[in-house]
Amino acid sequence: MKLLYTLSAGAYFATCATARKAHKASEPRYRISPIDGSKIALPTAEQLAFQDKEIGVLIHYNIATYLSIDGCNNVPSLVPNQDLFDPTLINTDQWMDTITALGGKYATLTAKHNCGFTTWPSRVEFPTLDNKTIPYNYTIAQSPVNDRDVVGSFVESAQKYDIGHGFYYSVVVNNFLNVQNSEVLNTSLAWGQVSISDSTYDQIVFDQLSELWTQYGNLTEIWFDGGYSSTQMGQLETLLEAHQPQAIVYGACDKHGTCVSANSVRWIGTETGEAPEETWSTGTTSDGGDPTSPIFCPAECDTTLQTEDRWFFGVDQPLRSIEEMIDVYHTTVGRNCILELDLAPDRSGLIPARHAARYKQLGDFIRSCYDKPIAPRETKPENDEAGSYSLAFDVPTAIDRIVLMEDQTNGQVIRSYQVHARIVDAQEANGTLNVPWTLVSNGTSVGHKKIDLFDKAITVTETGGSEMAYQENRKEFEARKVRLLFLRRELAGEGESGDRIGTITGEKAVGEKLSFRQFLTTSNLPPQIFVDISTSWQ
Repeated sequence: MKLLYTLSAGAYFATCATARKAHKASEPRYRISPIDGSKIALPTAEQLAFQDKEIGVLIHYNIATYLSIDGCNNVPSLVPNQDLFDPTLINTDQWMDTITALGGKYATLTAKHNCGFTTWPSRVEFPTLDNKTIPYNYTIAQSPVNDRDVVGSFVESAQKYDIGHGFYYSVVVNNFLNVQNSEVLNTSLAWGQVSISDSTYDQIVFDQLSELWTQYGNLTEIWFDGGYSSTQMGQLETLLEAHQPQAIVYGACDKHGTCVSANSVRWIGTETGEAPEETWSTGTTSDGGDPTSPIFCPAECDTTLQTEDRWFFGVDQPLRSIEEMIDVYHTTVGRNCILELDLAPDRSGLIPARHAARYKQLGDFIRSCYDKPIAPRETKPENDEAGSYSLAFDVPTAIDRIVLMEDQTNGQVIRSYQVHARIVDAQEANGTLNVPWTLVSNGTSVGHKKIDLFDKAITVTETGGSEMAYQENRKEFEARKVRLLFLRRELAGEGESGDRIGTITGEKAVGEKLSFRQFLTTSNLPPQIFVDISTSWQ
């Protein structure tokens, strides 16, 4: 069979990096296109590094683990007794073993969820409405394991395993303090609740976050589930800048683009593990984003392993199948969205064996399918003006997917791409290329990564491409990298498992050239197999 690809990259104009003055997190980072004056959102180094992680976990372990329902959500009067929190076998190293098997690069722990219980021994004190100063006595220090610090153990294990660590802290809900939507309710107190003012609540939030952000090292991610109130915003920005300026902040921006951190990521708008086909790294709304937004704010896709959107451990709760979880990977990471998968330790404090096995299955698939590159032999450029490079391979290559990755250092700027194939049945192959073109995949957003799957594997014999119209002055190009991965699956037999996976990787800088072409050669096939990548810049 013969295959011909065309990859057309959308409008992009890059200017040389220059020093920029410091600015507040609430001010967007962008550059101005010299062509049309549009704003091109610029990422922080931390945002790009976070996208590179691709997979993390959100660990739901708190007093809600010991309830029959999934947390204290939507039950404002529920304050579970501290005596419930009594893990007998807790082993945070075992958590990290599971995360490593999955391939996760960071872990975010629910240090305080909506019930109000803290899994570290908070020492915050506060005044009640009757002017008494009392300790925040709804913590692990008041539980049967009062000599433990789960947060501290989690951090120690994460550092040992070289896994980034972070904290989820629910700012908008705290049942212990009778708070919903960041406001103290004007209701009769239920068992275990205390009475405070709104301003006191805000101060408790600031004091507890200060504990978390100063006592447990540099954080990879900070989670604000549901955001924060307008009265909290200014102080949160100050605390972040003072204590954790490098941390990625989930929920940092509101829908209007006002942010407490420049290192922001946004919710994708669903917990199903399926991002829109076209997901942009820009925009602050809870959806696929906005390519015209001046705010770089990558999407994060949080989803569960347990069925029915169950986050905390559920006794006998079914798990999603490995087939469904593979689909989740492709519709999150494969659509420019960071996958944050729930991890739910059980009531003993361990990851259940069947959970751990499913995480490992997913990690094994990702590694087997995407981590085995075939190193080509590169020769001299065939045509310097066209930016052509020769790559040689020893065997014919069957492809069943394509992976695109964009260098977003100066913003996400590819606006469209197309993959065309010219395919001839193997029995008819006689060296001719006189066959029609077939569009096999196309799209708009690439961003950190875009994975397009083909319905069936096709054997590469020859590929090539045509240019798209340039929207910019061709002499203004800045050297960039475009990364293209072709993936093959050589089936052991129809319906059989144990596929052998391989990858062809091409990575070249493009500078002041119309395009670049990678010439691939194989044995027993026509000699030139090439990919023509035509880039235009914004």
